[in-house]
Amino acid sequence: MACVPSAVSAAFLVPARPRVSVAARRGVVPVRASVPDATDASSSAIPAIDVHPIVPRRVLGVSATAALFATSIAPSPARANDDDLEVVSETAGFGAKTAKTGDLVLVNYVATVGDDTLVDTTYGGEKFFTNGAQQSVQPAEPRPVIVRVNGIDPVPGQCAGLKRAVEGMRVGGVKTVRVAPAAGFGDAATRSPFALIPGGSVVTYEITVLRLSDTGPDALFKDVAGCGLGGANTMTNGCGGIVPAE
Repeated sequence: MACVPSAVSAAFLVPARPRVSVAARRGVVPVRASVPDATDASSSAIPAIDVHPIVPRRVLGVSATAALFATSIAPSPARANDDDLEVVSETAGFGAKTAKTGDLVLVNYVATVGDDTLVDTTYGGEKFFTNGAQQSVQPAEPRPVIVRVNGIDPVPGQCAGLKRAVEGMRVGGVKTVRVAPAAGFGDAATRSPFALIPGGSVVTYEITVLRLSDTGPDALFKDVAGCGLGGANTMTNGCGGIVPAE
């Protein structure tokens, strides 16, 4: 089932923007906090996201930490042959548990289409379109999002392919996948915070798992200060400091 970023995203009128390579973005690992996942567009506030050429400072924080424990592994044959979800690469995490259906994972990701056109990111540091061609003044703060493994309930910005991709991952793991339109954003053009996603686009996600819980969302933020789930009193100043941990 295809999905769209969010009601807010769908309202964005995004002018052409210079392409920023994924490699250039990875120097930093920002973060953004959101709640479960979305398979369809629905109303949800999207944090102001400013665009500085992606943030290469924080990616070093999470990615470097994960790298200390990570081991390169080959993609699962079942996933690699999936018509709607192709595993490009995967680095195993250090966590004791693997994400299974129904579990919640706190993740960071970068989503791109075509030749590395950024369409979504939890890392912040990018300006997003707020109304028509207008952009936010300040760059978005990093906010990781919560994804329910194989979740079926719509969550703004989260397509079925993203929810499926996190299955089998461990804390500290990094996976790059390509999601076909049928499990992504469908055949109609969709507006995201950063760009227009052409209809029928294959979306590439690079996903890093920060936390994993089989008991509920509160466990994902244990010992985390200054980063909340959302709502009127959301705190984000500590979201950028979250590193993979159990």
